[in-house]
Amino acid sequence: MNFTHLTDELSIYQQDRIVFVGLGNKLRADDAAGLILVERIKSQKEFRNSHFIVAGRNPENHLQTILNYNPDIIVFIDAAEWNGSSGDIKIFNDEEIDQTEFSTHTFSIRMIKDYLLNQQQMNFLFIGIQPLRTNYNQGLSEPVQIAIEKFFCDKV
Repeated sequence: MNFTHLTDELSIYQQDRIVFVGLGNKLRADDAAGLILVERIKSQKEFRNSHFIVAGRNPENHLQTILNYNPDIIVFIDAAEWNGSSGDIKIFNDEEIDQTEFSTHTFSIRMIKDYLLNQQQMNFLFIGIQPLRTNYNQGLSEPVQIAIEKFFCDKV
């Protein structure tokens, strides 16, 4: 997956109805990948009118903010363990979310999704980045750092 693929996936939505939510912990090495990728996407002109939330480890603290944006789609981005190669970036469907360690945070991403859907109708996109390590260590591993850079290289 790359930036062009992401823009294609989201092209059916109005920019101001897209909410990106970055998840992760900056103190746990590659667990920060979702936060970093969201910040990088935020700086791209293709999504200048979209909304961005750097939720860290507690997306549940941002649920009302998400709802206030009245989104058509929410894009969750986080480190995810699925036995891919370190740095792989992948879109997950609903079934895969239940079988993947998509989030190491307080509330499961499924619980967050269910809560939001009980409030209003919207779509979801889950982007996972396969970590190399998530121990307490600042800074991304080299494979994850390279993958994030490469994500934007194919940008048109």
